[in-house]
Amino acid sequence: MDERKGGPLPYYCGGRQPNCDYHDGQLPPVRGAGCFQVTRANRSHPELDDGTGCTYKHGADLAYWNSRFYVHYFVNPVSEHTGAGQSVLASSEDGRVWDSFCVAFPAYRIPACKITDYKGNAAEFNGQSFAFIHQRVGFYRTKNNRLLLLGFYGWSPQPWVNNWDNYGIGRVARELYSDGTMGPIYFVRPCWQGGWSREQLLYPLYTESPDAGFVECCQELLGDSLAVQQWAEENGDKDQIIRIKHDPQGPANQAFCWYHIGEESVIGLWKHSRCARSDDGGATWSPVRVSPSLVMSGQKVWAQSTPDGRYAMFYDPTLESTHRWPLCVTLSDDGIAFRDMMLVHGEVPPMRFGGFWKDFGPQYMRGIAEGMDRPQDAVWLAYTVNKEDVWVARLPLPITGRETQRVLTGGFEDFTVYSPKWASVEITDRPSLQLRDCDPYDYAKAERVLYEASRQQVNFEILPHQNAKGELYCELKSPEGHTAVRLVFRGDGRLWVRTTALVPFCPYHGGTKIGIRLEADCESNGYVLSVDGGEKKRLPFMTAVKSISRFVLRTGAPRLGPTREEDPKEDPAYGLPDADEREEEAVYELTDFQATSGEA
Repeated sequence: MDERKGGPLPYYCGGRQPNCDYHDGQLPPVRGAGCFQVTRANRSHPELDDGTGCTYKHGADLAYWNSRFYVHYFVNPVSEHTGAGQSVLASSEDGRVWDSFCVAFPAYRIPACKITDYKGNAAEFNGQSFAFIHQRVGFYRTKNNRLLLLGFYGWSPQPWVNNWDNYGIGRVARELYSDGTMGPIYFVRPCWQGGWSREQLLYPLYTESPDAGFVECCQELLGDSLAVQQWAEENGDKDQIIRIKHDPQGPANQAFCWYHIGEESVIGLWKHSRCARSDDGGATWSPVRVSPSLVMSGQKVWAQSTPDGRYAMFYDPTLESTHRWPLCVTLSDDGIAFRDMMLVHGEVPPMRFGGFWKDFGPQYMRGIAEGMDRPQDAVWLAYTVNKEDVWVARLPLPITGRETQRVLTGGFEDFTVYSPKWASVEITDRPSLQLRDCDPYDYAKAERVLYEASRQQVNFEILPHQNAKGELYCELKSPEGHTAVRLVFRGDGRLWVRTTALVPFCPYHGGTKIGIRLEADCESNGYVLSVDGGEKKRLPFMTAVKSISRFVLRTGAPRLGPTREEDPKEDPAYGLPDADEREEEAVYELTDFQATSGEA
């Protein structure tokens, strides 16, 4: 690295900081954003998940290619560094529904052999052990639009040891064809420093491929210094293609990502708030420094330019490492000064399965890398939750947490949604906003950002498909997420209201629409409620707030845990009861919605 380099580095200059006692950090949500679950880990019924039966899933990477979305992630049976690892490729037409899964890189049985790495460490394998997979990046698109899938096999002498450098076996690659099939697997960068010889590798070298075009693709990849910098931890400093080396006296530079702020100016980001800059296209770099205003720990960071000419940075703004929430976005006009911190994913369901080195919350986020196609109407992000479920998020452009219109009608596409596989949110052909829930440990959620005001009038219509099961919470909230008004459709056939206590209000019937009118006034800390045009009743808020800016629907009670005092379960045998089984489904539809905001 060139010590003389030293242009400005990214920093956060916004006024918001999250309160991490809450999963959402009490941050304003991005208007119209959608969080969609790609996989829900299932140990007992692999066919209901991705087919692997693995409960450790992590390292998701995202691509958009030939008008289709792809997510590539790795799995291990229970824990991060034990068991036979695989990587899985999922695909989707719209990024919301993920119904196609295949193994991209299968379990790798290490042959019986003896190795000695460059540090002089010797290891012997009996032919019965398996490698695990761990990689930072899963895709590379070449200049002639061929797409490579990338993986990394490694081994670990102990569960807490990473497969970096001398514990790696090597980087593998195969081509993903336009019809969704895949080519043969080759080693594109074996870890020779780890002590492996050609005879000990289970796959051929890429140079042995009969496909000259594939060989050229691999050579293009190896010559792309920004792309291969993402391999730094796994390949180690002994690999000459890694330009930014680790500081031997300091912390490692982990999980590199980059974005251009000019034709030749590139910003590099790593975990733990570490940044560097190149003004010659990545040939030389400034020293890697900590940007203290970027509050983060080991959960990864992702930043990119957006199609509307701005920059977005995604990370968990917390110093905690095992409690990784909330997932936020900050925005910048120049790629240096970031502000406007907003919520992307603020839900942390219970960790259903134990395992070594599993952490709570949304983490390890990656968007669509430079050099790949990107949808022009939104920014997409892939990440994992609790290191057992894979998710994607869609943020429509422009990214904002505000509503500028005082009068809102319809517009179901403007709702911010949280949509697990077993508790989905979708817009129907009717049209309506449908929330379905059969998940014993999660819920569906949809919320509409309102024009912030001290008086709100909200008219909405709910079609419950049943009245003997399930529950639907309907709420008005402050900008910080404090609940002023709460109505609950309970499984006893009655609509309840939460004032100073939860009390029954009126009956409802499955298959029959029910119209609700709310007139909320923050100055009086109360609201007027009428149902189906009936008598208006004045009720007190459940919490005093200064203003209201959100209307929320949720198929479950508010979630308070896990808290920051609760540690992840490391016992591999741990599992929540019936976590793999669906409950009887409850369905609710929002068939009409109108809101009018008064004076703030």
